[in-house]
Amino acid sequence: MVRFANQLFTAAFVAFFCLGQSANVGTAGQAPAQTSPSPAATPVSNDKPHGPMPAELTKPLDSKKLKEGDPVTARIMAELHMRDGRTIPRDSKLTGQVTEAKARSKGDSQAALGITFDKITTPDGKDLAIKGVLQAVGPSLSSSPGGQAEAPSGPGMMAGHEGMGAGTTPPPMPSMSQTQRTSLPVLNGQSKGVVGMHNLELGENSVLLSSGKEVKLDSGTQMIVQVEIE
Repeated sequence: MVRFANQLFTAAFVAFFCLGQSANVGTAGQAPAQTSPSPAATPVSNDKPHGPMPAELTKPLDSKKLKEGDPVTARIMAELHMRDGRTIPRDSKLTGQVTEAKARSKGDSQAALGITFDKITTPDGKDLAIKGVLQAVGPSLSSSPGGQAEAPSGPGMMAGHEGMGAGTTPPPMPSMSQTQRTSLPVLNGQSKGVVGMHNLELGENSVLLSSGKEVKLDSGTQMIVQVEIE
């Protein structure tokens, strides 16, 4: 079941994701239900490759134990293609840092954990400078399937590129209920905010907020990172 859910996460991007000079995530299509609102994504310049990138955390994070500047690493979950012919292989490393880490103490209304990314390292050791912020966060697909549930949603329509027509529509995903496959939500390029995780919301500047004592993210936590290639 976990393997199937991971395949769904990857399938939303493998064939149809493209980082292009005018690439954007379209609004058509149904995204997974959100458990928290999300502010508009940080604008990116149209003259650089950019788009949503699927990734998962490789180590757990806890705002109570972290400080600003601590490293954050993630694994890219799909092979991504850019219009200039370059490819970012699946399993490339995404590297970033903590921008804010705060446990909720007396007098504080929320705990906070800010994350940004600035580098991709491909399996052959090549580095790409990027600007990356969180677009969406979801539970690890290796979590217990009996946890808080939202039905997974297949990919919607992704916006086209100049000279490539109005848009590209991925082939339809088979319909799967929570009991048929998995009770965990699977993020796609249209996902925004926090999906399928209670007591957590995505605020401004790529900062996760919680009314609990701290913000905790498990290893394997799903992320959609809005990336601009430098």
